[in-house]
This record gives sequence, C-alpha cells and structure tokens, in this order.
Amino acid sequence: MPKAVLEGAFTESDHSAPDQNIPMMLSGQIEHGVSAFATYQPADRTTETSGPVLAVTGVYGTVLNPVTARDVFLKILDGRTSVPDRRSTVIIGPRTIIPKGASEPVSCRIVQEVDQFGTTWEPDCSWADRSAVAHVSQTVDFKRPPAEFDLEAFAVKTAVIRNEVRAPVAP
Repeated sequence: MPKAVLEGAFTESDHSAPDQNIPMMLSGQIEHGVSAFATYQPADRTTETSGPVLAVTGVYGTVLNPVTARDVFLKILDGRTSVPDRRSTVIIGPRTIIPKGASEPVSCRIVQEVDQFGTTWEPDCSWADRSAVAHVSQTVDFKRPPAEFDLEAFAVKTAVIRNEVRAPVAP
C-alpha cells in the first residue's frame, strides 16, 4: 500500500500486517492471493485522533470472477468482529456508482453494527477487477444520521484510491 492516498491528502497511520486468512478464504475466487491493508488519516490533522480514518483492505492476485469475488470478500469482512454478539446489517445500498471522472463502477453501502456497546454505522465502497478485490471504509460522526452521508462523494474518493493502489492486471 502507498504511504499516502487521495493525492497526498491522507497519509498512512497504520500499516499493520494484513489478515493472511482472507486470501485462503477466497481461494476459490482468487489464485495466488496476497493480502494488503493500511489506514490513512488527513495529512493536515492537528492531533493523532483528528479527522476521519480511511481503511483500505484488499487482496491482490488473479481474480477468477470479479463480481463473485467481491461479494464473497464483503461477506468475509462483514463476518469479522472482535466484539461478541455484534450484528451487521446493510441499511443503505449496495449501490453501484460510476464516480464522476471514472469509467469503472464501485459498489457502495452503509453498514450498521449493533452490539452491547450500542449502534454505529460505517460507509464503505468496494471494487474488483481481474487483479484485485478491495474495500475502502471511513470513520464517521455517529451523531449524524446515515442518510446524510454522501455516498456519491465517497465513491469519487474510492475511485481515486483505486487508481493509487491498483496493481497491473493479471494475465
């Protein structure tokens, strides 16, 4: 993953080891899968916790069927949790959006999570092509209702990130 995304507006804040189990779980969808993960925060943040956090999770490899691989990938990500009894529900979308200035679509949605600590929500957009499947999510102000979040604008950000992290198409 690059050290910065969105043309340098967000810089890497965490480059933890990616989950190596994901390529194994996608073995019927992606050949020679390699996990990738990084989080990014605004480059101009004033404190370590100011501004939204973008998380980019993906698997590079030879993607056999991009649409199916993306669907399986999202199910895997939706099922991961470190909090017992957490329930995830898609409350908006998924919507296929061709972002302004892009020629390829991304699939965007808002997911609500409910657990013993309360209710949160998170927007995400994903894509898949012949060489990768990837997911971009962003932290938000939970006090705002999910319907106020601009998925179209987030799709544009996701398209820029896609171009910045894209690997060459597998043969």
